[in-house]
Amino acid sequence: MKSKILLAVFILTLAIIGRGFCFAEGFYSGRVRDISDREYEQAVIELIDNAEESVVIGMYYITTQLETNNPVKLLLNDLVEAEERGVEVRIYLNTKFPDVSYEELVGEDEFKRLQDAGCEVYFIPEGRKLHGKGVIVDRRYVVEGSMNWSIIALRNNFESVTLIDSPELAEKKIARLEGIYRTQKEKEEAEKRERAPLYLDSIIERIEIKKTLLEDERYFPGMLKRSDRRAMDLYLILTAYSQKIEKDEFFLKLEDAGLGLGLPESWDDESLRRQVIKALRILEDRYNLIKVEFYHATDAHITVLPVLGESFTIETKIIDSGRIQLDSALPRTLRPRSQRLKFLLLVKALLEKEGKGLDLVSQKEIMRRFHITERTLEKALADLKK
Repeated sequence: MKSKILLAVFILTLAIIGRGFCFAEGFYSGRVRDISDREYEQAVIELIDNAEESVVIGMYYITTQLETNNPVKLLLNDLVEAEERGVEVRIYLNTKFPDVSYEELVGEDEFKRLQDAGCEVYFIPEGRKLHGKGVIVDRRYVVEGSMNWSIIALRNNFESVTLIDSPELAEKKIARLEGIYRTQKEKEEAEKRERAPLYLDSIIERIEIKKTLLEDERYFPGMLKRSDRRAMDLYLILTAYSQKIEKDEFFLKLEDAGLGLGLPESWDDESLRRQVIKALRILEDRYNLIKVEFYHATDAHITVLPVLGESFTIETKIIDSGRIQLDSALPRTLRPRSQRLKFLLLVKALLEKEGKGLDLVSQKEIMRRFHITERTLEKALADLKK
């Protein structure tokens, strides 16, 4: 009994130590100092006055209706003076407030004064809220806590703030602010532009497909059995786009991809993005064909992973997602092809490359080689005849 207890204690100790080591990987080295409440103003003024390279600020709220003598005015004056002596000053400002419009905030005289002095002022598009209150000086000192630059916060409130001396953390915080502004700006611009559906045949005329995708039951045959139609269609779109730009990594506009999949144009952007995100996750998690990173749900960074084996070429119009042109004199009409028909069209193109032709191969051979059921093949052949 005693030995069992000792063994349990030993295992628990190892688990705690292991977790501690894993947890420690996320820490940055540095020194810290508490500058809460009334210590904040003087500490930040000293940092700005002694800055040699840069001052980067990410702030939820800065009071702009200012008289001559108040703590916010003094801080803003110090920023102007720092810029005038050659220090790079960048300010990232929240603009999402219930009682102040974006246009009113951008037009405030205090912000214009900063810009006229040479300070870079970046107004975060109002779609999402920047709630941080941070100051980074010389890519080394990080001031972070609950303190807004308002008179009541600086003079009256109890605000918790910490000064951290850590170059590694400073770089991380600056990169975060830059990333927030960039992605929100891209989202704002994307919402203004017209939709551009990513149809296969509007991307490229011909694409190369790996035989393995058809012959290995883990890929397209698996999608066929699971009815992952959008996953297969989306993978073909990603492959076409990758081959067009000759890169395996690229950004994808989610709503454009949704329209390319044949989703209704009447859907709003959020609904389109939700369906594309679902298909992307399936391609990544279930089929391991891509890697994907999402950026605030507006676009995605895609890496198309390599698939081994020989390739064959098809014309994209053969399997164009969701659109069949019934008459060349008429506009394209939405009439989605079935997934089983698209799969059969791919099989047909592969067999023709091998010089066999669909009619020259028995149904049993097609079923065995491409891992589909007799019922699915019969329905696909019937679709093909139509």
